[in-house]
Amino acid sequence: MNIKLHTPKTLKTGSGMSSAKQFLLSLIATSVSIILTFGTAAIIDHNKKQTAKKEMVMMIISDIDNSIQLVEKVDTALHLCRDL
Repeated sequence: MNIKLHTPKTLKTGSGMSSAKQFLLSLIATSVSIILTFGTAAIIDHNKKQTAKKEMVMMIISDIDNSIQLVEKVDTALHLCRDL
């Protein structure tokens, strides 16, 4: 199986760029790529957690409000029974 790889002209010998410069550029590019990947993932996770917290608080408040309404109805019914 013959595989022919295409090497860009800038990476061939005599490109005018030293090996140290090529190494530093690839190191910087890799670092920026890693920072962007994990940085965006962390930001997305943080936003999802904040949204989940807000939804949980809204559900708890709604549950408390429903419980208060139920207690008020029962209290009203007890007052009517007591008056009778």
